[in-house]
Amino acid sequence: MWHRALPLSELTEGSAHRLVFEDQDVCLTLIDGQVHAISDVCPHRGALLSEGIVRDGCVTCPSHLWRFSFFDGRKQGDDRTRVPVFSTRVVNGFVEVDVPPRPPQQSLREVLLAHARGEDTNQGGTA
Repeated sequence: MWHRALPLSELTEGSAHRLVFEDQDVCLTLIDGQVHAISDVCPHRGALLSEGIVRDGCVTCPSHLWRFSFFDGRKQGDDRTRVPVFSTRVVNGFVEVDVPPRPPQQSLREVLLAHARGEDTNQGGTA
């Protein structure tokens, strides 16, 4: 579902902005004139990524220095850990973000069974 975020003029290169849609925290930034959006929550301890430093297409978690790509959500140096990436567009000068409803949380039993089967148990970015 597309949500109007803010005027494009409020985004600047190298800075991060925090917004909340569909009960999900979103971190927005501008990279080479293009808007990018990822989950604003670090999967390690829940720190807000929007409070970190944006550089070279990544944001560094302010709590534990994990770096996440704005392009694919992957943690640098660990392809198994990632945060969700959201599509963006600019309509009439406003940034819009496509944030789907949050999927239902799996029970611990469901996660353990999936892990035992060798399935991806990465629920929207947690590792």
